[in-house]
Amino acid sequence: MENLLDNWKSSQELIKVRRQRLLRICQGLSISGSMFLLFFGAIGIANHNYIIATILLVSMFVALVNSYILKVKDNLEQSILIINTVLLVLALMLLYTGGVNNSGILWLYPLFAISLFINRFSVAVYISIFFITLSGIIVLTPLINYIPADFSDVIAFRFVLTLLALAIICLVTLYSEERAYELILKLHSNDIHNLAFYDSLTGLSNRWSFQQNLQKLIEQQESPSIALLYIDLDNFKLVNDNYGHDTGDNLLVHFSKQLSESLHDIDVARLSGDEFVVTLKHVANPHEAEIVAKQILSFFKEGYELDGMVYPVFASIGICLSSNAINMSSQLIRYADAAMYKAKKAGNNNYCFFDADIAAQLFEKQSIETSLKQAIDSHDFSLVYQPIFSCQTGNMVAIEALVRCHNEGLSGYGPDKFIPAAESTGLIKELDLWVIENAIKDFIHIRQSVGFTGKLAINISGLELLNSNFPQKVKDITEKLDIPCSVIDIEVTETALVADNPTVIQVLNDFSNQGFSISLDDFGTGYTSFNQLILYPAKSLKIDRSFTNALFDPGTSQAKVVQTIHDLAKIYKLRLIAEGVETKEQLDYLKKLGCDWVQGYFLSHPIERDEIITLLRKEYEAKATANTI
Repeated sequence: MENLLDNWKSSQELIKVRRQRLLRICQGLSISGSMFLLFFGAIGIANHNYIIATILLVSMFVALVNSYILKVKDNLEQSILIINTVLLVLALMLLYTGGVNNSGILWLYPLFAISLFINRFSVAVYISIFFITLSGIIVLTPLINYIPADFSDVIAFRFVLTLLALAIICLVTLYSEERAYELILKLHSNDIHNLAFYDSLTGLSNRWSFQQNLQKLIEQQESPSIALLYIDLDNFKLVNDNYGHDTGDNLLVHFSKQLSESLHDIDVARLSGDEFVVTLKHVANPHEAEIVAKQILSFFKEGYELDGMVYPVFASIGICLSSNAINMSSQLIRYADAAMYKAKKAGNNNYCFFDADIAAQLFEKQSIETSLKQAIDSHDFSLVYQPIFSCQTGNMVAIEALVRCHNEGLSGYGPDKFIPAAESTGLIKELDLWVIENAIKDFIHIRQSVGFTGKLAINISGLELLNSNFPQKVKDITEKLDIPCSVIDIEVTETALVADNPTVIQVLNDFSNQGFSISLDDFGTGYTSFNQLILYPAKSLKIDRSFTNALFDPGTSQAKVVQTIHDLAKIYKLRLIAEGVETKEQLDYLKKLGCDWVQGYFLSHPIERDEIITLLRKEYEAKATANTI
């Protein structure tokens, strides 16, 4: 729609430019013409030709008034009418009087041409017919005997023929110009139409036209129903990242063509990026939609083949059948989209029908989003802090801020539910800044109360890694609250990192350059390679709780994963933190392994700020007692 708006603006700009050009011509004619009229009017007075002088000076006054009207009111149509009238009056005067020594007839040619060129072609045709006919009647008929001008038959005949030739030349020029202008506008109109209804890359219907057509089908539908297939290409981003956007675009075009040619008489559209939809009309039963879904998935058996190469791209398809309860195209699309995400979770090349379970999940998601908006508006949030301890000494070395929500609609939902909802709705930006500012305020209180010298760990959303302004916003908060950046640890989930994304790397470097330390949270669940780890200015790796919890489960190799992460941390000289410690056995293993810091329910649950202060006082008192013994 942005391209559509740009093209519409371009068309409007063309119209505006043409009008402005004609406006300037009329202004120039009015000003320069008034000078000529003043000059010849003065000559007329000097020669005692008072009637002609009066006509010239009145015309001059009208030309000046016209110039003023153009400047103040910008009324082009009125200005052209005034100029035409002045030119006609002057022409008739010259025809009637003949001017000085009958030379006035020569001035009729530029007056006639000016009149034609300031009008549209259709108007110019009528002016030409009228003026040539009128001139011919005056100079070629007995009427010439009743006017002061004295034109011979030869001059009169040549005059009319010259007017006719001049009219033809002017009209041909005007016609060519208008045809060229109309063609340009038509081309722009076609572009606007194509952008309004079709995807510029694939030529398929775009989201807007698809939704309009789907809405009409839903309103007109009779049993049997409509089936909507929502297609998403899995791993498509890897093609763009590894092979370039040209290859990615080529793949989308090829798939679109394959989709259209294999599904005859079926509506296909591209919604955005790698998302497509197929509309099936008059579907008697779900099996008909299932057949089409399997046909589409057959394009991706071992990946997608293009130009002799097989790319690791597959498809996930969500299917939704319309019913009497669905009366909006957006609703049908949303249901098919939800089914597609369930198919995606099942693995590559799967399809899934929208069902009651998905409907319940969708309802839950919408309910969470609604309550979350209310919670942010009413500030229904608080913070708790999970202590982080030195694995070797057992002393508290840091606290991790965790957000809790007290909105009634979110009762029973933890951060694992409302944080993703906040990210999907964009509310996470406001929530992140609230958490950071209030966590730092609590941390300052803790430091002032007991002299705590450890760190404050704060999780940030993966979306903030794409916000180049975010590090400065956090820096501004620390400066406002007067706390050094070095005591704050920014925790970033490993799964949020985008390989080689320059914005992500820049944001992390900005944090590091400002003095913040960076921790990669939930490490081991993402796909960070050894080479990529060098790109990130991380100071710590946090072993994901799933590995810690499964350390001693039979039949698993989680201990080897933890050992590998430990070795990786030592190679890169990073602090190793284990989260999710829930048993003494796990703690002892991590101590023996050489883990630096630990946290988990075995050591402490998340507690409030004042409880952190109490816990630290007990620790310091115990340490002081031990030192005096």
